[in-house]
Amino acid sequence: MKMNTDIEARHETSCREVGGELVSGFNIDSSMTHVEILRRRSAGPIAWRFRQQRAALFWFRRGVSSLNLRLDGAPVRARVDEGSNFALFPASMLVEGEFEVARHCDYTVVFLDVQAVAESTRLRLDRPLIAFRSAHLQNSLPLLFREANVADGLYGLFADGWAMQALAVLARIGGGDAPVEPVRRGGLAAASLDRVVDFVNADIARPFTVQALAEVAGVSPRHFLRAFQQSTGSTPLRFIQKLRIEKAKELLSRAQASATEIALDCGFSHAQHFSTAFKKATGETPSSYRRRSPG
Repeated sequence: MKMNTDIEARHETSCREVGGELVSGFNIDSSMTHVEILRRRSAGPIAWRFRQQRAALFWFRRGVSSLNLRLDGAPVRARVDEGSNFALFPASMLVEGEFEVARHCDYTVVFLDVQAVAESTRLRLDRPLIAFRSAHLQNSLPLLFREANVADGLYGLFADGWAMQALAVLARIGGGDAPVEPVRRGGLAAASLDRVVDFVNADIARPFTVQALAEVAGVSPRHFLRAFQQSTGSTPLRFIQKLRIEKAKELLSRAQASATEIALDCGFSHAQHFSTAFKKATGETPSSYRRRSPG
């Protein structure tokens, strides 16, 4: 078991450049995995340049709201939420861009040795999966973390068993046999979507109408509703609710304001409305989230 910061590139074709401040990092190896549990702090988007020799599974556990990337030069933009917060990057793929974050973000990366089972299973993980969902990974990764934190002589056996199951799950998702949140193309132009998001974030406490959002995007309200859902997989109302919850998380992590003040600052009508919406979105109350926040 080792405690350290980022791994140095191991090959000439590997790179790993990550912005923000690394607050804490934990990593541990087995024969088929290298697991890192990381926390970063940043005042703005975190720049990223990444290429590794093993497939990399990312779990954006908290504080990451979107990915704006180029994958081997192809642009990809995706929203991240608690239902769709995994990403898989194949071995040797060059990933460049940034992710939008709150003040603190927690994420995990598991490097997987696909070659260990590729020949016997014909398994291939050769295409990226961005902002996808997996109930299996969501439930099994915390178990892997617990084993890592109390690692004994049997950790390697547990981790490699977990890796075999994870590889099968990822192969099925990649093949379309399991539900996946796809990389969405079409819909609103990226610049139009950016304007809408910036417009909402500029004063997230105010009420928004479809008419006003469509005007910012430069399209008709009818086209806006259809194109917005194509681009984000969500209605404008639900999307704005997610942004408000993310803003509330940020304020709970770093501010001493009361729940009522945060509710009003984030566009909720009163504290009870805020508490109900927050628990529905995150599974915990604002007060419990604040208690475990590092800020």
